[in-house]
Amino acid sequence: RSAAPLAVVEVSRGGSTGNGLRPAPVWGVLGVTAMLLNAVKRVWPLALEPFKASAAPLSPSTWGAYAATCALMAYVEGYKAFHLKFAPMVVARALTLEPGAPVARGALAPLYSMGLFHATKKRKATSWGFLIGVFGLVKLVKKLSYPWRAVVDAGVVAGLSIGSASILYHWGRALRGVAPPADAALP
Repeated sequence: RSAAPLAVVEVSRGGSTGNGLRPAPVWGVLGVTAMLLNAVKRVWPLALEPFKASAAPLSPSTWGAYAATCALMAYVEGYKAFHLKFAPMVVARALTLEPGAPVARGALAPLYSMGLFHATKKRKATSWGFLIGVFGLVKLVKKLSYPWRAVVDAGVVAGLSIGSASILYHWGRALRGVAPPADAALP
């Protein structure tokens, strides 16, 4: 599928690129970005633990795993999942928050923008499944011991940082008149 028809579909379903600075779209985009950056802030110290002088030294193979995890998560999570799919969808949905929309959509704009409600069945199932899956993975990763938790958290920092930047990138393009290459998945 090409990106152009999706952008045309998005604009024809009520979204536009000219409303991105109204309060609800701003809240939607910046709220989702803030959630991602908050997660980065929480795991950043753990990811940097191997660099502390007081930390147990890592073996060359563990350093290799650290670097490989960062690269893999940057590509798979950051680029493939966030930049190509999630970030454009967040921006596309935020841009559909028109004046006069139900108050809940504006008040919960980050959750709306993530596709957690007022979305197609498929989008809601995907968004809720992803959210529940992430919470499950967080629980599992917390059980990892040093250095493996640091290795995984370093990859998470890489992926979420690219994801946050991708949302802002697609929003910036939308503010310049370029529709996000994603369907807003409205019901």
